[in-house]
Amino acid sequence: MLRWRYQPVLWAVLIIATLAAGVVIVNRVRLEEANRTVTLAVDFQQVQKLAQWSGLTTRETLSRLQQQGANAVLFKEQTIEELQQQVWVQPGTEAVLSFRGTVQKEVRPDYTYLFTRDRELAERLELQLENKVPGGVQVLAGNNFTALGIPLAMAELKDLGLGFPDREMAMARELGLLLVPQVRWWYGANAASLAATLRPLQAYQDSIVALLFNDKNLPGYPHYLSNLAAQVEQLYVPVGLIEFFPQQGLSQLVMLLDKRALRVHSIGVDEMAGLTPAAALERLELAARERNIRVLIARFKFTPGSTNWLQDNLHYVGELRKVILAGGLTIGRAEPLSPFPFSRLWLYLAGLGVLAAGVLLLMQFGLARPGVALGFLGFVIWTGALGLNHQVLLARKVMALGAAIIFPTLAMLTAWSPAPRGLKAGIAVTLRTALISFLGAVAIAAILADNTFILKINEFSGVKIAFVAPLLLFTAAVIIRQEGRRAGATLQGWLDAGLTVKLVLLAVVVAAAGVLYLSRSGNEGVGLLPFEGQLRSFLGNVLLARPRTKEFLLGYPFLLLSLSLGYQHRYLLFWLLGLVGQISLVNTFSHIHIPFLISLLRTFNGLWLGLALGLLLVTAVKLLTESLRRNRAWPG
Repeated sequence: MLRWRYQPVLWAVLIIATLAAGVVIVNRVRLEEANRTVTLAVDFQQVQKLAQWSGLTTRETLSRLQQQGANAVLFKEQTIEELQQQVWVQPGTEAVLSFRGTVQKEVRPDYTYLFTRDRELAERLELQLENKVPGGVQVLAGNNFTALGIPLAMAELKDLGLGFPDREMAMARELGLLLVPQVRWWYGANAASLAATLRPLQAYQDSIVALLFNDKNLPGYPHYLSNLAAQVEQLYVPVGLIEFFPQQGLSQLVMLLDKRALRVHSIGVDEMAGLTPAAALERLELAARERNIRVLIARFKFTPGSTNWLQDNLHYVGELRKVILAGGLTIGRAEPLSPFPFSRLWLYLAGLGVLAAGVLLLMQFGLARPGVALGFLGFVIWTGALGLNHQVLLARKVMALGAAIIFPTLAMLTAWSPAPRGLKAGIAVTLRTALISFLGAVAIAAILADNTFILKINEFSGVKIAFVAPLLLFTAAVIIRQEGRRAGATLQGWLDAGLTVKLVLLAVVVAAAGVLYLSRSGNEGVGLLPFEGQLRSFLGNVLLARPRTKEFLLGYPFLLLSLSLGYQHRYLLFWLLGLVGQISLVNTFSHIHIPFLISLLRTFNGLWLGLALGLLLVTAVKLLTESLRRNRAWPG
């Protein structure tokens, strides 16, 4: 009786919670749709190389790239290797021969000396070395040159950033191009050296679209991160979050800068050499359209067999511009996300829906009274966390994980039946199942709606648990439903069964499938299966948003097949494969950095395509079953 008394109330709470979540999602979609401008940058080092091999000046090459759609230039801090045409390096024992008179006595044999005839460059090098090299810099004037001595060996200079090329950055700005400077890490960075290193960029701050960092650690991290934030704040530019390149201290810096950041995607030089232009275009376009990337670094391809590198890469940039515009984006100056309109009331109500679903799930196990008690406990904790503003982020993550476990399990248990269903009824139940799972997806999309999740500074936690727990819960529930009080004895009988070759082979196959399933169920999965890349590209091009393989190729077809067969223990694997699709549906919306409308389209495409494949699978199984029956019944 308790179950029937509370069920209508719980479903009413769930409906109200979904409406509240809808308000949050509408605000999120508006925020995402207002942020559709992408900056398309080229690497200045590669521009110089392209100019040299094309017989053009750097300015002419930049101008041609600009005409094809590039609107920004990436400038990395220069190293001694990149300055070798303007700077030559000698150890003190050799450098002494370049001086005359009393200056020779000042040359230190254990120092390394950097020589240049460019006075402006000498001033820049002196500033950088003074602030980045322990022991300071010795400045010596020679015959039409300046020498800078430092107490480091030549090998130690290899990765040291020596500032940005002022003339070239000024030239790019004159052409109307935006700037993307990338700062290198250095040992011993402190408040004074951070200020001195970044101060020269203030002359270009109106043209800087984003400030990037080059290495795995930010300069000054961890002790001087607030000083770094203060310098970036003076520039008043966003920082870049380079996708798939975690950097120590960057998330904390973004929070110190009030979330002023842009997501950046870059294909490395070595990786670009192994990609076809078409593959590179697809990757960059998907990054911008499907993952909220707002700064693209277009690296060039210098194909050995090509006879015209300039034309190849101009065409590549032009094609990249076309696919970006075709994806509904614009090319211009990317801007950070506006502050997300946060309402604790809507968040609170969305969480109550997850708690209500949790109670409904426990009722499916026949645990109505414990379910109500646990639901009330969750209500008290959720109310306390939001009301007292204590550990709100943790509470949101736990609630989102709960939704990812509860809703697909609840959806499949409401679909479960030992009686076979006809095709029409099976489709109706499949749609209802997907709808219940979608309620969980909506709850997660609202509970985690925040700029830190959109920027991927924060992420959904417990991905592996969310992919495994529903399978275990569903298995336990259906065994209890099917066996009743005999469930324990039945399970014991399975465990006591004799070991056969068939069982060993089955265990190996299941274990291998489980490893593959888990390895592909995280934020960073393993590589693609054979031909999967081509299938993904084809579906992405045809359907605009590629459906997830777990949904259209496994989940919906096997759910429809399971419903047509009805539940028996020998069909448990089919039901679990159907559940995988529902888990994937909910998980799709836990990736908050993917625009909500893209996730929605992917889910819709997975549903209709999965149903179509499911109809084929059910028909094929029925035909095969009837054929086997006829063969068995045939006399002789």
